Amino acid sequence: MRFDKKASLELSIQAIIIVVIAFVVLGLGLGFVKNTFKDIGSTTKEVQTKIKEQILEDMRVSGKKLSITSQVALERGNQIIENVGVVNTGLGERAFGIQISFIKKQQPDGTEDTSEAAGEEITFFYSNLVDKRLAPKAGDVIPLTITASSSAAGNYLYKVEVYSCPAVTIVPGPECELYDTLSFFVRVS
Repeated sequence: MRFDKKASLELSIQAIIIVVIAFVVLGLGLGFVKNTFKDIGSTTKEVQTKIKEQILEDMRVSGKKLSITSQVALERGNQIIENVGVVNTGLGERAFGIQISFIKKQQPDGTEDTSEAAGEEITFFYSNLVDKRLAPKAGDVIPLTITASSSAAGNYLYKVEVYSCPAVTIVPGPECELYDTLSFFVRVS
């Protein structure tokens, strides 16, 4: 058996060219994916900023002290981020914080669930410190992550209580007062 050395050299050069082209295409693909995800991150921040601005504008127009979506729709095992809007209607700087309380649950068939575990199917993640400092007539939003367990189903009624404290307070105490309260539904399907 006889090998032609010129043919094996051409095969090696072709293999090197294919590898170089593959690396160039891979690099371009990775750059495209990186830029796409960077754009998604900035778009998410822009949407959150616009939602915050819309909530605060609606509160200014309506004169409300507190704002939250009245009905949150959520699927089992998923989570969603909602915003609680607060406006300081007082004459001095105050610190604000929220507390979420379970009221009752309605089963998908319309009956009321009176078990103690009913309120534990939905969890809330938020800062329970009084840490949102607002100047007079200023407003801001407090982010609230709502998560439904995989066993959750039905309508859940909760209430959000906003506490107002002197601006130096970080833990709700006797110097804090109930500023406003609203109830809202979490509907899990």
